[in-house]
Amino acid sequence: MFNDKDDFWNIEKLVPKKKTSASPFSTKEKTVEYTVSGNEEKKSEENKLTLIPQAEKAETRTYAYNYGFIKNVTISSFNDRFDFYGSFRKAALVYYDFKTAKCDFEPFFSYMPQYSQLNSKQKSFYFYWRDCVRHENYIRTDYSYLYLYVYEILNLPDKIPPERGLELLIALWRAYRAELPNIDAYMSLVVQDYCLIYNLICPIEKISDFIFDIVSSSEFKEFYLADSRYMGASGVDVMLAYLSDYDWRRGKYAGGDTKEVYSKHLLSAMGALINRLWDSGEIFNSENGTAHIKRKAFRNSLCTHSVKCQLDIEYIPASASGAIRGSVTAALRYTENRLRALIGTKSRLAVKGLPDAYKAVIDEYFDGLFAKVNKTRIAESQPEYEKLYDAEDSEMSLDGADEIERSSWSTTARLISEEEEVTLQPEPEVSIERAEAIAQSDSDAYGLTVGEMRFIRAILFEDSSEMLSVAKELRDDLTAIAERINEAFADGFGDVIIEGESPDYNIIEDYKEDIKEWLLKVMK
Repeated sequence: MFNDKDDFWNIEKLVPKKKTSASPFSTKEKTVEYTVSGNEEKKSEENKLTLIPQAEKAETRTYAYNYGFIKNVTISSFNDRFDFYGSFRKAALVYYDFKTAKCDFEPFFSYMPQYSQLNSKQKSFYFYWRDCVRHENYIRTDYSYLYLYVYEILNLPDKIPPERGLELLIALWRAYRAELPNIDAYMSLVVQDYCLIYNLICPIEKISDFIFDIVSSSEFKEFYLADSRYMGASGVDVMLAYLSDYDWRRGKYAGGDTKEVYSKHLLSAMGALINRLWDSGEIFNSENGTAHIKRKAFRNSLCTHSVKCQLDIEYIPASASGAIRGSVTAALRYTENRLRALIGTKSRLAVKGLPDAYKAVIDEYFDGLFAKVNKTRIAESQPEYEKLYDAEDSEMSLDGADEIERSSWSTTARLISEEEEVTLQPEPEVSIERAEAIAQSDSDAYGLTVGEMRFIRAILFEDSSEMLSVAKELRDDLTAIAERINEAFADGFGDVIIEGESPDYNIIEDYKEDIKEWLLKVMK
């Protein structure tokens, strides 16, 4: 077919010849190894491609995970014919107990690190470093050394029991995430798949201090949004990020001198509420039912045929329920309002749709906190001699105090002549801060019309017929008028003043006295 001059183009000469050998007849399945490397002089166990007898059907098993948001997990093996890294496991078994003497750090980089890629110095350092890690001595390393050790753990489940393997993975992650920050995304995926394959509970208490970073980088966040009782403050924070529409960290009072107060008490109060939602199971009430996610396990990792698999995870989407999101958002805003009162800030956030049960949990936390704060303030300001005259707590009665006050006002009424027109109510105390706020707002109507100011007055005095009358005159609906007023006050006053839903509007309690004074000035 070809002459001597054309031998260069003879492809058949480049194809290696098969060696013929006689073998006894057998019906057993065989595995065949092919050399992938083109360098015949440097054959290695890791350079061999193993041919796996193809099964008729992939193996599948399903179990109920029933922890957190995850319901069921289905694991399916891959029906591949080739095992590209089958010999890695053999080498890992050979090197499992191998140790070297103390040596200096040697840089190493590989996208898919394997033993065969290590030179003599790198191999010495790897086995020295691995021995240090096994004894919880986390010396300096490179990404590739860490990944190689992770591959060992993943591919030797019979040598390293899964419970122990999970401990090693978590320890590596904790020890090196500051030095090697890019491992968060990778390790979050590895730990997640490892737990789901071997039916292990997410060790949330061991990673709670950096759970916010984990969930932010995780592709499947529901796995790490586990039992909030073990998540700590950072876990509560991440739950709020996915269960509410309000970012409390961006609030104008959440930073600066009050940052520590906000972080401590807001997360503590909302933590009590989140725990209640877990205990009652309310947090799992998704309007859209369950969802499925299918993915290959241990993506971007070196995996032998024995551990390669696909996961089908049935779970409840953490943020799918609009009702839960709305209620948690309202609770978060209400909590911030309680905090603002604690630090002495006048402005408040509008709160809509807060369930009474949620409000009760938050109030229980802050009522106890306010009692402690007030008791401390009184103790600090009261002269020592006055403390000698304090009544014992067991004899104090608020009902008795109320009765004394009612009696005193009745006596006052009898002493005043019938011709005098007086209001028998105690004069409200006006703080310096409130007086300054009133003085600043007196001269400004915030661009509102007389009709809109009448609307505010109608809400203040709970006059629903007047509200409807104003809406008719303005040819507008109640919601639009209320929103327009709130926008004007937000721009000119610094906060909204109307809360509630149409037609049951209210003026925010802390602003009622301010608004009364303001109306007297602007509606002369």
